[in-house]
Amino acid sequence: MNTESTPPPVPASSTPEAAKAAGMKIEPMQGPPTLPNVVEALLKHPGRLLHAFQEGGKGVPVKLALSALISLSVFGVLLGTFSGGTQLWAAPLKITIGMLVAVLICFPSLYIFSALDGLNARVHQIASVLLGMVALTALLLLGFAPVIWVFSTSTDSLGFIGFLVLMFWIIGLFFGARLLTGAASVIGSESSGYLKIWIAIFTIVTFQMSTSLRPLIGTSETFLPTEKKFFLEHWMHHMDADATPAVRTPSR
Repeated sequence: MNTESTPPPVPASSTPEAAKAAGMKIEPMQGPPTLPNVVEALLKHPGRLLHAFQEGGKGVPVKLALSALISLSVFGVLLGTFSGGTQLWAAPLKITIGMLVAVLICFPSLYIFSALDGLNARVHQIASVLLGMVALTALLLLGFAPVIWVFSTSTDSLGFIGFLVLMFWIIGLFFGARLLTGAASVIGSESSGYLKIWIAIFTIVTFQMSTSLRPLIGTSETFLPTEKKFFLEHWMHHMDADATPAVRTPSR
């Protein structure tokens, strides 16, 4: 009598071909889910994280959250060197809180949009994939942090530093979004149209959070702003303020 259990059917989009197309090879983690192993898998073998999510590995999401926290904190500290003083602790605190709030605000819509794309996944699996996106974005920001530090200690142009941070933030979100859409296609998503809309919404929310928690770069008499502003209005204001001295300075 054959006592072997029949494995559950694999969704069509979770085939090896789909995983290969998304650049992910679904395989078990190599070694225990320590922080270095999880970070290495996130950067080199994201399919191992998906395997851990599907197997219910509880240690992996915790390590991803810890990686994101450390990366955003270090990035914030180096960003705070532009102004120094209280910004050395206020900037990392605000960046970390801002990302956390953005994730909490946007997670319900991510679950709905992923369902509309045909993704049949549990809440904890979608939350784990979102954590992977945030952790990868944060790791890229950590990699760019030394560049931020070099310019923050050698220039007093608030507009330029703001542009540099915005560029690095968009790059980080781009690669994080690629991980999100790739993981969704591997674990069962039939399309990515709604997820792309969600990514745009999430990006705009993070932009607005950076304005709602300002200042992240410059200084202020208050810890949080006392007036409401749209992020584009805030950016244009500082660009104009940064350009005004150059206009008034006579050319030689």
